[in-house]
Amino acid sequence: MARVTVKFFASVREALGTKSVEVDATTILDLLESLKEQFGSKFTDTVIDPASGRLKRFYSCMVNGKRIELIDSYETRLNDGDSIAIFPPVGGG
Repeated sequence: MARVTVKFFASVREALGTKSVEVDATTILDLLESLKEQFGSKFTDTVIDPASGRLKRFYSCMVNGKRIELIDSYETRLNDGDSIAIFPPVGGG
């Protein structure tokens, strides 16, 4: 298991009341489960799609600046010291 830092942005940060946490996890899916346990409905209602159990549409998760979709998606393996960022959908134009 890896010790990683998870950073929250915008509405995710507001909902959880913190800008970052340290979590032990092996994969992104494992990380999301840990965050569900730690933050409960504050996290799940804000970030998780109840149908899939994964991130809601248009939410982004990055590992060390790379979108998980460009690595191994939810099976992306984590290493000690990795920096994970979770972003809500970005608006504007």
